[in-house]
Amino acid sequence: MTSSATLNTVLTAMAVKFMQDSKNFVGLRLFPLFLSGEQSAGYYVLDEENLLNVPRNIQRAPRSAYSRGIMKISSDTFNCREFGHEEPVDDRERKKYARSFDADASAMRRAMNVLMVNHEIRVKDKATGVTVPTSSPSTKWDSANSDPIANIETARSSIHKNTGMEANTMVVSRDVFNVLKEHELVAEKIKYSERAIITPDLLAAVFGVEHFLVAGTIENTAQEGQAVTPNYIWGDSVVLAHVQDTPDLMAPNFGRTFGWVGEVGTEAVLVETYRQDVIRSDVHRARQDVDEKIIGAKAGYHLSNVLTT
Repeated sequence: MTSSATLNTVLTAMAVKFMQDSKNFVGLRLFPLFLSGEQSAGYYVLDEENLLNVPRNIQRAPRSAYSRGIMKISSDTFNCREFGHEEPVDDRERKKYARSFDADASAMRRAMNVLMVNHEIRVKDKATGVTVPTSSPSTKWDSANSDPIANIETARSSIHKNTGMEANTMVVSRDVFNVLKEHELVAEKIKYSERAIITPDLLAAVFGVEHFLVAGTIENTAQEGQAVTPNYIWGDSVVLAHVQDTPDLMAPNFGRTFGWVGEVGTEAVLVETYRQDVIRSDVHRARQDVDEKIIGAKAGYHLSNVLTT
């Protein structure tokens, strides 16, 4: 016998908190969530003319109309797709836990991890794709005489010249973070700091961003059936971007994660539970309905292959 899947409000609340607290994942911080009432619709693509063209003749004569903004709009379409993963909790396995609910919470975390790893990979692929301005440092950051600060300034200038906006978010993998926190130019910048240990907050100040995000999520890059080959999802790519986490769809942004409210509610994720007697298990299903899109390619910059290995 298999029962109908029903919304598990307790596990859904735990799943939302798990997603919010998972610091190794940066996908939703680089491509902030926009909740949509429609599964598929058009959205505004960042048009640099709207940001850089300012009307000059705005003096108003009596009884005449005011100068009025008429946005030049480019558009694209998002199409939210369903992503989901199930984890069964066997009756015998449940008895190993001191509290039976702990088995359900553990299954929820495993299911959510699968969803979040896949979302992270999709965001990384978009953020480092061919539409985004890209360059590679001629001297790698783990080599002598490298200058990551100058490389980031070049990327920052590209974003500002193309859009008039400041880069406020920088994404690096843990491998790149470990190189930067030992880099002599970084050490020189913060040598008078009160803190001896270099943290992401200190590096945010060094590189002039509000958010310095260390992406620590790992994926297995080996083919199925081969020995596991763990690597950081973001590898040795660095992304600089202008990001605004706001419900304003027309706000300038590098990227967005569109979430369909009609399928998964206002938290963009839910957990359903059903009973499957044939395997003597309660099954917990975590699912999303999302689409990740570049909103303004020139509001971001991708530095590729910043390390020698």
